[in-house]
Parts: sequence; structure tokens; C-alpha cells
Amino acid sequence: MRKFLFLLIIVFLSQMSYSQSAEIDSLRGVLSNHKVKDTTYVNVINDIAFDLIITDPQEAIYYINLAISVAKDLDYEEGVLRATTIKGNSFLVIGMPDQALSYYLEALSYNPEKYPLQYARLSNNIGEVYRRKEVYDSSIKYFNRALKIAQENVKEYKPVIIYSNLGEVSLMQGDLHKAKYYFNKCLKNAISEDHLRGKGYGNFGLAECAFLEDKVDLAILLMHNSVKFRNQALDQRGVAQSYLRLGSFFNTKQKNSPDSALHYWMLSADLSTEHETYDLLSEVYSKLYNFHLDRLNIEAAAKYLDLHKNLADSIRNAEFISNVGKMKSALKTELVNAENELLKQEKLQRESEEDARLIVISLAFLIVLGLAITTYQHRQRQLASNEATSEQKFTQTLLLLSNKLNESDFNLSEFIEHLLEMSRVALEVDRATFRRYDEHDDSLNINSKVESDNAEGTPVVDIHKQDIISFFDEFLTNRTIAITNISNESRLSDIYESYFKSVGIESVLCGPVLIDGKFEGFISYAMINNIMRTWSIQEQRYVASLADLIFVALEKRKGNILRREKEELISKLKTRNKSLNEFNSVISHNLREPLTQIIGLSEILKDENHSNGDSQEIINRISDSSNKVDKVIKELSIILSENEPKPSDFRLLSLEKLIKEVLDLLKNDIKSQNVTIEQVLETSKIRSYKPYLSDALYHILSNSIKFANPSKRLHINIRSYEDEFKQYLVVTDNGRGMDLEKFGDKIFKMYQRYHIDVEGRGIGLFIVKNRINVLNGIIDVESKEGEGTSFMMTFPKYYSSLN
Repeated sequence: MRKFLFLLIIVFLSQMSYSQSAEIDSLRGVLSNHKVKDTTYVNVINDIAFDLIITDPQEAIYYINLAISVAKDLDYEEGVLRATTIKGNSFLVIGMPDQALSYYLEALSYNPEKYPLQYARLSNNIGEVYRRKEVYDSSIKYFNRALKIAQENVKEYKPVIIYSNLGEVSLMQGDLHKAKYYFNKCLKNAISEDHLRGKGYGNFGLAECAFLEDKVDLAILLMHNSVKFRNQALDQRGVAQSYLRLGSFFNTKQKNSPDSALHYWMLSADLSTEHETYDLLSEVYSKLYNFHLDRLNIEAAAKYLDLHKNLADSIRNAEFISNVGKMKSALKTELVNAENELLKQEKLQRESEEDARLIVISLAFLIVLGLAITTYQHRQRQLASNEATSEQKFTQTLLLLSNKLNESDFNLSEFIEHLLEMSRVALEVDRATFRRYDEHDDSLNINSKVESDNAEGTPVVDIHKQDIISFFDEFLTNRTIAITNISNESRLSDIYESYFKSVGIESVLCGPVLIDGKFEGFISYAMINNIMRTWSIQEQRYVASLADLIFVALEKRKGNILRREKEELISKLKTRNKSLNEFNSVISHNLREPLTQIIGLSEILKDENHSNGDSQEIINRISDSSNKVDKVIKELSIILSENEPKPSDFRLLSLEKLIKEVLDLLKNDIKSQNVTIEQVLETSKIRSYKPYLSDALYHILSNSIKFANPSKRLHINIRSYEDEFKQYLVVTDNGRGMDLEKFGDKIFKMYQRYHIDVEGRGIGLFIVKNRINVLNGIIDVESKEGEGTSFMMTFPKYYSSLN
């Protein structure tokens, strides 16, 4: 009969699966006909991924990653938010709440407040993670947030699942009245919306409440309803869970129906095995183990004990561990009874002594076996306790780091260093590093490093990708690479002697940082001084989540750079407007004076009452004034006629070569005045427009030579350096200097001269400032009369990294 019922269920599920498959095929047809990769394309992909979560989580991941990639290319924030949330759901469905939480935290960085429906669902999912982890205060906080968002901002959205989750938390906390209230709300909303999963949740929760009120018949009826609706929703995990509870109802409250309890537990075990819901399967094995143990069916109990032990993730079940003690007591009771029977046998029949000895030996073996099992379970309980402590540390670390990502004064370098230090302590390792990949020389340079006292003074290994290409290619497919013993690792055998042995590194755990599928770098955790370490799955998942946080931090930094570019563009436009005003001033003053003189002299020529000598003088003066006008017009023409460079005109320049070319143009002046020039180029390359940068540097160096202090030998220092965001080029001399308090606001204006004994037109520094501004830079000056002058040119560093 059980096989016949199970066959009917399989047929029903197949029909429902066909319906679900038809819906997914329909969406795939829409996707194939929609050729344009726009927001509609992303929404369809997300719909397919959402439908696949329960039936095929692995295929759902493929569509989720595709949606994230396309949505990021389109800058479609809501699409990325939904896809990331669905990715977290896929891990929650297969029983991996920690991995799910890491993606939910990532989703919080995509401004969910702007999208109320997605925000409500995301808050509900985070609450569900904390509910499974039994952190009830946090769980209720997020469920209530989801409920408030849905009620206030999404009127058409019925919060069916939110009510169900609040009911489950209330049930866990022992508040039966509040639990019934929420489950009734869940069922009412589910019926009005024809929400199949909601109907399943509502009936399940009300069945649990009825069972706790000793209304067993009602509880069984409601749980059967739960099975029906969960089957219709293709929620196989939910069906297995409902069968599990039905078995418990019959076993606990109806002692006359043990076959019914066993029947439903076996149904739950079959479904849990088929759909790989191992947490439920573990609980079923525990129930079957206790069921057979209560009936002293030791062979069957041992079978389910072995099955349960093989599910390592469920070994923490304290109820199961305590049942081992029950088995031990049962074995001891059997021993006492057997020994009493042995005494009776010895009194009645001496010839059975040998058989009695065999019985004693067998029972003694069972006792030893029971004690061994108890010892093993005690060790596993200690291991589970340690894992729980580590899990708490890991979760706290991820939450703290996620909060830091949202700080207004976010600094990438400080964040990465803080992440490495916190994770190094949490993992209890000797060294933590983050390496960035440099495409120019194919190397992996250390961006940040922290280490324990045990690793201080130990050199850091330099790594180049070309030495171990296959190893780093794995980063494109694996979330982490964990190695316990490097000396026995074939992928690293070629470089073990040169890279790791001298440093004493034997164990490493690495996590890649990928941006749009491109390898950006990796975080690495190592043990020093030949200490070997086996990395747990929990630790590997933690490191993968840390790599994801670094990815989010890099993306946020990219957003900050774009914001600074916008601010610098606004500043540049203001500077250009100021320059135009200066041009207007030049035209108004420098042209007006000679033109006025020409007009006045022309009027004099009209007057016939003057001598020929006077006429010649007037003509000479007209000629001088005309030449002045001509020079001003030519200078303005040179400045205005040059076209500004486009971004494509910028090239990666060698500062050493550029400076040499400029100094070659000035070599005669340098030699004649015996000038000494010192260069300290900490930054060797800069991305810029060569004609403008060369011209600006030429005018600065020419001015230094022109305005040398005659009382001492001229010394010029040229220095370059950089920080996280900027690159600097500084020219300092020990020449005459200037009084900045007197002339500081006029230095970069046209036709400003401060040393009239030196020939010049007063436009060199104006040209310098104009060139630097066009190159997206700024120029500052420091000077003291009689001591010298220093010009600092500052350029944005990110221009030097453009391709």
C-alpha cells in the first residue's frame, strides 16, 4: 500500500513538474525571441532563475549570474538587486544559510530602499536566515521590517510568507497565541491570492499549534492539507517536512498507530534523499533510530545510526547525541538480565557453561561498542561546539565589515587592512594578504598584509602568474583553493623550493576576487614555520564571502572615483570660465591702450599746423602702438587656436624620457649658467597628453633658469611621487623667488611681471596653468623672495591606469 501511495505521489509530482517546466520553457521562448539585452531581458532571466530555485538550484545559479552580468553592464540596479537576492535564496533552499546571508548582505549595497517590493522580500529572507540560526531577536526585527515595508509601500503585495515566518518564530519562542494569529493571517492572505506555498505554510503552522493543544485529529487534518498545497507548489522540501511531522504526530500521540508513523517517516526519507534536503533527512534518520531503539530492534537502530553519522552537517543534533546514552542504558540492562539468566542456567545445567561465556563476551563487546560510540559522539559534540563558536565569529566579522562598507568616510585601503586583520584573528592564521594582479608585468603584487607575532620577520613570497598559470586559472572556476600540504601539491611542485620552502609556508587558503568574470586579485591565508593546517568547509565559505566583500569594496571605490571625476569636471569648467574672463580683461586693457594712442595720433595728423619733424615722430609712435596690438593679437591667437586633446590622445608616458627631452631644449642655457639638476622619480610613468605636459614643464624650467639668483649657483630639483588617488610632479629651484603675499593672486594671469630687469612678456605661467588644467590637473606654487620657488603639479592617478 505504501509503494502504491508513493507511486501516485510521483505521478502527481511529474504532472506538476511538467506544468512548471512548461512555464519555464515559455519564459525561455520569450528570452530567445528578445534579442536586445535590456532591462526586460534581465527581468525574464530573473523570472526563470526564480522558478528554477526549487526544482534545479544549480541551473538557477547559471541564470542568476547571467542576470547580474547583463544588469551591471546596463547599470540596472534593481535587476542586480533582485538577481543577488535570488542567488541567496538558492543557497537557503539547499540548506546553506551562511552562504545565503553573504549574498543578502551584498544585496543590501544596491540601495534596496528605492525598490520597496524587493526590499520587503530581502528583509524577509534575512529574517529567515536568522530564524534558522535561532537568533530570534534579529529574525523578528527583519520580519517586522519586511511587514512594515509591504504594508506601507507595496499595497498590492500580500505578505503571506512574512506572516508564516513570524508565526514560526513565535512558535519557537513558545507563544502559541501569537503563533496562531500569524498563521491564520498567512492562510487568509494565501487563500485570497491563491498562493499555494502560503497555503502550505499556513496549514503547517496551524497543524503544529493544534498538536500542541492536544487536538491531534485536527492537527493531522491540517498537516494533510499542508502536504496537498506544498505538492501543488512543487515545494518538495516542504512536502518532506510535512510527512516528517505527520509521522511524529502518529508516533507521539497515537501509540496504536506505529505503522502510520513509520509510513510517513519513510515517505519523508525517500523525498529528502531524492531532493537532497539533508537536514530533514538527518532528522528522519534520528526519528527512525529512536523508533527502532524503543522497540529494542538493535540491528535496525544501528543501521539508522550509521546513516545519521554519514550526514556530517547534521551531527550537531543534541537530541540524537543524547539517544546514544539511551542505547548504552539499554545495553547495560540487557547485560544484567543476561547475567541473571546465566546464573540460573548454571544452577540448572552445567553443560551450557561454554554457551554462556559466549553470550557474556558478545554482550561485553556490545558494551565496549556503546562506550566507543558515546566517546565518539562526545568528541563530535565538542567539534560542533567549536564550529558553532567559529560560525558566530565569522558571521559577526561579515556583519561588521558590511557596516563599514556603508560608512560615509569609506577608505578602500583601510577597509582591506581591517578585513585582513579581523579575518586573520577569526581564522587563527599567521599571515593574511591581499594581492592585486598587474597585467603589465603579469605579477601579483601585495596590496595589503597583516601577520601575527609568529610570522614577523618572515619574508613575503613574490608570485608571478606565468610561473603557475594552471593554478591561477582555477580561480575562475573555484570559489576557494585550499591546500594542506604544499610540498605534496603537484600544481605547485615547480616553485615549491624557490617560493614556499624557504619561507616555511606549508598550508594556504586562497579566495579569488573577480570583477565581471575578470581576475582582479586574491586574498590568501597562510601558516608559517612549516605548520600544516586542514581547512574546513566552513572556513572556505567564510573566505569566499570575504572575497565577495572586497569585490563590493572595489566596486564602491570605482563609484567614488566617478563622483570625483564629476567634481573635477565641474571645477575644470569653472576654471575655463575664469580663463575666458581673463581673456576679456586682456582684450579690454591690453588692446585698448595702444588703439587709443593710434586714434589720438591719427587726429593729430589731421591737423595741418605741425612741422614735418613732428609728423615723423607721430608716425613712429603709431608704428610702435600698432606693433604692440599685433603682438597681443598673435599671443591670444596662439592660445585660442590650439585644440584641446581628446581622452584618446592621452598616452602612457615615461617621465624620465619626457624630462630629458625638455632639458635637451634648454641645454645651452643650462650649460651657460652652470645649472645643477637633481631628479628623484618615485613615479616613473604617467598617462597624459605629451605636447601639453612637455610645454608646461618647459615654461617652468625656463622660468627657473631665467630668474636665477645671481648671488648663488642655480640648483633645480625635479621630483615625482603618488598616493592612492593622485600623482605629483614637483619642480623646485633656489632662484630669486617671489613675494606671494603681494603677487600670489596674480601669478598665473596674463602679462604679469615681477622682475622688470629680466626680459619677458608675462604669459609663460599663464600658459602653464592653462596646460595643466586641460590635463585634468591643478598647479600650486610656494615661493619666498630671495630663497626660491616650488611648483607642484597634481594629476588624478586613475588616468594613468586607463587602457
